[in-house]
Amino acid sequence: MKGLIAVLLSLTLSLGEPVYQNDSERQIYCSAPNDEKKIALTFDDGPHPIYTEQILSILREYGIKATFFTIGENVKYYPDIFEMVLNDGHEIGNHTFSHPHMRSENTNELMDEICMTENLFRQKGAANTKLFRPPEGVCSDTVCATAKQMGYAIILWTVDTKDWSHTPPEKIVNGVTERVKSGDIILFHDYIASPSPTPDALRKLIPELLAKGYRFVTVSELIGA
Repeated sequence: MKGLIAVLLSLTLSLGEPVYQNDSERQIYCSAPNDEKKIALTFDDGPHPIYTEQILSILREYGIKATFFTIGENVKYYPDIFEMVLNDGHEIGNHTFSHPHMRSENTNELMDEICMTENLFRQKGAANTKLFRPPEGVCSDTVCATAKQMGYAIILWTVDTKDWSHTPPEKIVNGVTERVKSGDIILFHDYIASPSPTPDALRKLIPELLAKGYRFVTVSELIGA
């Protein structure tokens, strides 16, 4: 049975679908169950010239620190917005340089994508990060082996808000509040083609989760890295 579970998990990761259990051998984290109602907000694909700043303003209002999995190209396009993320004390994760299709990337190409982004972070004064989120959550054998070789933990999620598909804010809020549990990693995006439902969803979601006793932490704080 244990072998079957491993095979099924491997298949799920290779297909790039969300997984709801961790894989310590390959340093993959989807959650970090705890008794303190700690959860982590994560934002992919930014920075965005409009939405990132709106999201930062909301997080600042509630004193929440999140983890932003940023794309190197967008850091180059919007360095001032990236600096806002850093200045507000949020955690940075590597989301590749150009958001390529992971199923077609070989080891050297993936290393280049990660290293270019890593070097750009360093130039901008970002703290060294060892958190990597592969585009679309694709965790093929190549992705897992490369990330592990480079010392990165792969961070996936347990709750996908589907904000990327322009899900209405109220539906996002209801979906998260119905599913969330202690230790979850919640997937949002700060870069979405207009219009984005994310800021409006956060304005409603955050106070609801705080009222339920949840505590927002960064991914590193959640997984104990």
